[in-house]
This record gives sequence, structure tokens and C-alpha cells, in this order.
Amino acid sequence: MANEVVYADQWLYGLLSGDATLTGLVSTRIHSYVAPEGVVFPYVLYTFQGGADVSVVGGVRIFNSGLYQVKAVGRTESLASLQVIANRLDTLLQRASGSVTGGIILACVRTQPLAYAEVSNQYQYRHLGGLYRIQVQGV
Repeated sequence: MANEVVYADQWLYGLLSGDATLTGLVSTRIHSYVAPEGVVFPYVLYTFQGGADVSVVGGVRIFNSGLYQVKAVGRTESLASLQVIANRLDTLLQRASGSVTGGIILACVRTQPLAYAEVSNQYQYRHLGGLYRIQVQGV
């Protein structure tokens, strides 16, 4: 079994970038881990936060239960301006499943909402989305 995080990353990108409603809101600005320098706002960012392997007797790993942060990011003074994007992310991810080459997404559910602000270079940046538990099995 390979590292299941790669399968979850591929699935997330495919699911999010393949949705016409979401791409209507952020175009192709869907990024994993780090947004490119000079990116236009708003955009979507997803990152692996950690997780646990689920194994049976004898140490055979049957799947990984990973925690992923998936959020809309904007240079804005209001979370409300990101709400439509965050709502679409939740619609796409909550109770979703699927597959990619080499892996199966058994389940995806939000475990908690996410909202925070930060200030950098006199600009305010807001983040709105959730933490999602994604269960991935290599095939």
C-alpha cells in the first residue's frame, strides 16, 4: 500500500476542480498546501493536517483516516464574502466518496468548521471552511 495522502490529494483536486459551480467562483485557483505567490483572491486551499492508520490484527493497514483542512481564502474584512465558496466546498465534500488510480475514498465528513483572520502587510485575510475526515484505502 502506498501513502494514502497522495490519493486523497488527487481526489480532492479532481472533485473540487471538476465542479462548475466552484470554478465559477474561484476559476482555477484551487491549490494544495501552498498558494502560488501573487495568487488572485479568493482561492481554495486544502492541506493534510494529520491522521491515523487503521489496522487489523497482525498489523495489516486497511485504510488511513486523515484530517484535511479545506477552506476559502480571501483578502477581505468579512467572512461573509467567503460564505458562498465555503458552502459549496461543504456541499461537495460532506458524505462524499470516490476513487482515483490506486485508491478509494471510503468516506468524507466534516468534523468541525473553520474560521479565522490574520493580518499581513496591513491587509486582512479571512479563512472559512472546515476540517474534513477523509478515509482512504489503497488498492
